[in-house]
Amino acid sequence: MTQTSSLTGEFRNPARESAFQADHLPESRRNARLLFLLSALLNALFLISDWRFAGTPHFWVAIPARVAVVLWSLFCLSLTHRMTSFRAVERICFAWQLVTAIGVAFLVSSRSDIAIFVLVMLPLVFYLVVPTSFRGNVWGGLGCGVLLLIGYAAPAPLSATMPGMVLAVAILHCGMWIAIARGNRLQRKAWTAGRIAREAQAALANSRDTLERMFMAVPVPLLVTRQDGKVIRQNRAAVDAYAAGGTAVLDNVGETYVDMAARDALFARLKQGEAIDAFECRVRRGDGLARSVLLSARAIQIDGEPCVMSSVVDITERKEGERHLERLALSDALTGLPNRAHFLRALTRACHPAGKGSDRPPRFAVLVIDLDEFKRVNDTAGHDAGDALLCAVAERLQQAVRPGDMVARMGGDEFAVLLTSLPGDDAVARILTRISDLLHAPLQYRGRSIDSRVSVGVALYPDHGGDVETLVKHADIALYDAKNNGRGRATLFNDALLDNWNREAAMLDRARQVIAQEKPCPWYQPKVALDTGRIVGFEALFRCPTEDGSVIMPGDIAAAFEHPELGPAITRLMIEGMLADCARWRRAGLGFGHVAVNVSGADLNDEGFAGWWLERLASAGLTPSMMELEVTESVFLGRNADRVARTLHRFSEAGFTIALDDFGTGYASLSHLKQFPIDVIKIDRQFVRDLHTDPEDAAIVRTVLNLAYSLGIRTVAEGVETSTQLDYLRAGGCHVGQGYHFGAAVPAAQAEAALRADARRRRA
Repeated sequence: MTQTSSLTGEFRNPARESAFQADHLPESRRNARLLFLLSALLNALFLISDWRFAGTPHFWVAIPARVAVVLWSLFCLSLTHRMTSFRAVERICFAWQLVTAIGVAFLVSSRSDIAIFVLVMLPLVFYLVVPTSFRGNVWGGLGCGVLLLIGYAAPAPLSATMPGMVLAVAILHCGMWIAIARGNRLQRKAWTAGRIAREAQAALANSRDTLERMFMAVPVPLLVTRQDGKVIRQNRAAVDAYAAGGTAVLDNVGETYVDMAARDALFARLKQGEAIDAFECRVRRGDGLARSVLLSARAIQIDGEPCVMSSVVDITERKEGERHLERLALSDALTGLPNRAHFLRALTRACHPAGKGSDRPPRFAVLVIDLDEFKRVNDTAGHDAGDALLCAVAERLQQAVRPGDMVARMGGDEFAVLLTSLPGDDAVARILTRISDLLHAPLQYRGRSIDSRVSVGVALYPDHGGDVETLVKHADIALYDAKNNGRGRATLFNDALLDNWNREAAMLDRARQVIAQEKPCPWYQPKVALDTGRIVGFEALFRCPTEDGSVIMPGDIAAAFEHPELGPAITRLMIEGMLADCARWRRAGLGFGHVAVNVSGADLNDEGFAGWWLERLASAGLTPSMMELEVTESVFLGRNADRVARTLHRFSEAGFTIALDDFGTGYASLSHLKQFPIDVIKIDRQFVRDLHTDPEDAAIVRTVLNLAYSLGIRTVAEGVETSTQLDYLRAGGCHVGQGYHFGAAVPAAQAEAALRADARRRRA
């Protein structure tokens, strides 16, 4: 805060003092003009009274002095237009003081009674009236007092009261100095307080103006209302939002609410002084259109009256966007059907219906539907044809079900159907028949016919599960069984399917553990020429010794060999181990003939499988003639027969021997012999086991041997365990035998020992 001087009462800061003087310049100029005018008038009047000195020597002193003061005051009055700064005012006033003091000093030399009065009065005028600074006041008053004392004391003889008069004048001047300093201080305090007040008022006015501009410029509608809803103030955004391009004016917000109950609840909370945040409701604009909004409100006081300040955010587009996203989230983009999330939500509601209803629980069915060979459609006809097939299936499914049933696309080529309110199990059978009739009809797409067949798994509520997860799981298990048993069919869940599923799941888990943690390896069962009794090759069989001394057999993980991922992984491990053993035997100079390896349909469906095996074979320094590839008739079934045939022909052309395993136990074996490059037929052990006691088995074996002979195909008999079986097979013309009679499957080291022993027998 700026301080004033204790001596002069003026601001210590020169800039501050200059600002004060500049602020008082009009007043100082006005006071100076008035002072000069009154001086001229009063001294003119005194000039008349000075005629009393006529006839005395003082007359010629008083009249010129008085005239000089009058004229000088008029001259100074004429100069007031030049007072453009406080310094100019101060200079002109000082000049007036000097001339006036000299003139009056001559006047008081008369020592009249009035002279004493003037001796006191004129310095007071200079101190109190002249608009100048403390310096001008003090020096003007002090100079005036000195000049008047000189004028008063000049005539002889010296007055006896002169010393007292000087002392009285000195006391007067000291008092005036104190009074002037105090007056200056009060003036500046008042000026400072006034300036602060004006600045505060200006700041307040500016703040109000800023707030008003901000209030009007906020893009969110803002309203100030009374508690009854009467609008007091609203910004431009509020006016525009309510008018909606028209001329409607909002007078009372209570009239805009669509839901009166929501309005009453909101007003009740506001009257209690409660702060409102994100209150969602619907209001009606001036054009009659209802909009969804979020309200936030606070209670305020305006001139002592309780009011409400509210902001309104229009969320109509956001709500529509949310609903659109929800629709997208619950529907399939390609077919327009409900998606998996929507289906599961509906299934949950079906499992837990609202209301108690009757004591009898609702009965419904879940159908899980999968397109058979859909990947082949994409691969051969293109993804656009696949999409067209999916859309056609979606449309046909909707035609097959009843009103109120739900059809959904679960993802990929999998669909699901929720059959609600079933009167009985026969209703499911009728719907399945319609689904089969509609979906198994070929699709005509761009001039070509696309096969459409589906497999269906069915689970009933509450028979097959009382919750969503169980029902869907059991329907999936039924679907899995339908696909594994020929496809293009529907299977109703039962407990036996669950047992099979769990058993296969346990096998798959065990297989994953074997691949990741154990060391599976091929064991070798010798294949012996029946005419010479010598080893002509081996069959590599899966074995996995464990740390506890047990051995994991193929039957322990049987389901894994047909698994699309685990089966090929196991096959490749077997082949790599077998190639390493064969390379070692060859380096040791042992002739092992050939090694047969079983491969699955999953292996042959991989078009890169043949190239991989041939590459590994070349790296090991082995020839394809040392390899025999064993397949069962199951690999020829299904719609991938063309791909299987291509793979088998590639192996055959490379020099592999192709053996048909378990011959006679499958379907259409004769057509397979014609269609595929089969070099060897393996007679299944179930026919060999009882051929010496069962005439039918003996007839089958004899027929197979004759057939193979006619076609020029070599034969291998599996499961040879007795010399009687051996003699019968040898007599029938079977080429090779395999079984416990010749030896069980053994590790590579024992197989190598058997090869060495066989080589010694040959040399002997």
